[in-house]
Amino acid sequence: MSSIKIRDSDSQQSLMGEAETPQFCGICKREISKYTCPRCNLKYCSLNCYKHETHSECTEAFYKDNIIEEIKSQRVDEDDKMKMIDMLRRFEQEGDEMSREAMEMVDEDYDDITDRFNDLNIDSADIETIWSKLTPRERAEFQEKFIDGKPENLLEIIDELPLWKPWWEHSNNNGSKIVEISSQTVEDEEYSQKKSRDTLLQRPQILSDIKKIEELTKKSPNPALTLNLINILYVYAYICRIFNGSIHENVQDSINVLWDLSPVLNATKNLVFQSIDEAITASSMITIQNPKYKQPPEFQSLILGDIVCLLTSIDAVLAALSDLYRLFQSQQQTFTTTASNNYLPKNSSKTKDDYKKKVFLTEKKLYFYIAYVNSLPQQSTAVLEILKHEVEAERVKCIREGQGYKRDREKIEEVFGNRQYGKNEIESNDGKGGLITEI
Repeated sequence: MSSIKIRDSDSQQSLMGEAETPQFCGICKREISKYTCPRCNLKYCSLNCYKHETHSECTEAFYKDNIIEEIKSQRVDEDDKMKMIDMLRRFEQEGDEMSREAMEMVDEDYDDITDRFNDLNIDSADIETIWSKLTPRERAEFQEKFIDGKPENLLEIIDELPLWKPWWEHSNNNGSKIVEISSQTVEDEEYSQKKSRDTLLQRPQILSDIKKIEELTKKSPNPALTLNLINILYVYAYICRIFNGSIHENVQDSINVLWDLSPVLNATKNLVFQSIDEAITASSMITIQNPKYKQPPEFQSLILGDIVCLLTSIDAVLAALSDLYRLFQSQQQTFTTTASNNYLPKNSSKTKDDYKKKVFLTEKKLYFYIAYVNSLPQQSTAVLEILKHEVEAERVKCIREGQGYKRDREKIEEVFGNRQYGKNEIESNDGKGGLITEI
């Protein structure tokens, strides 16, 4: 890819770095990392390292979330309870003695859960309080499922979590507009709808009463701003992926990632990319060089595919920008409700006023792009189509480069695989090359 011509010093510094080196586990410091903690971005190699005492803050938070979800899943609302009781009573009327016992068990289980957790806000309670309210049997089940090493790797734990699917993938193959998901009314499909509810995410609502671009600026916007959109969509897809769609659950973390990865959103001065290649590379190079944001090689092509989907329609682009706008808007609201500096990022060198100003400026910048996209002429679909084809070309190139890298790696492993190098590890002579471990 060509070099990026951006004058913003912070952006240039972020794009410079040492050659890519293998990322070792942040816990044991011996094995090459395979996973990234979604809470603190720590790189680790195995479940044992993930559960290490030095990583206990994230581990306990994960266990707490699972306990909470387990408790929530056991709660029965009054409607469901009455339906079960009515059904059991019908059996009882038919002379089924066992149904009476079952009905009593339902009441006992329901009352037991209610009594233990009715006075507790499980969303804010600490893990010790929740743990103390579990029965010995519930503790044993949770211990066996999540703590005692039953999952062979984190993939099995991930299977316990709801599978998130981007809202922009919901357009059909015929290219129709993405539609907001309505409630299911057909009884025969209720079960399948409930099963897939976690995988379907409603498209963010587009801002209403968007101002005309002429109300925001007297100058005609630079047509090359459409290239800046590619960069914004890149980081939007990135944070949605790494936070599993929950970008509004921890607004501060989402904002910090956006600023770190997007020169457009982070820059205090206006900048305009000159090509799609530049707009993509400005962020992708940071994800390659910064261990904090490093992802598997396939992740880059996945993000580019997301951008292609988002460029399907103006509405999809506006929905993404509106989602980002509300993210910064919600952070603005914390300034009026938080008396201290608790909303400032940890280890931040910024003052409260600096941080508030930056959030404000980014929010206004996003609104400008919303107004700009909304004011594009009727032929804007043609513009999106051109952008989409160019991003798709970048995606294909990325896939081919990844395949070439994989072939080269396999050849190296094949050549050196039969040689004895200590613990089957291959390291370059200068110490800077990749470390290949036979599996």
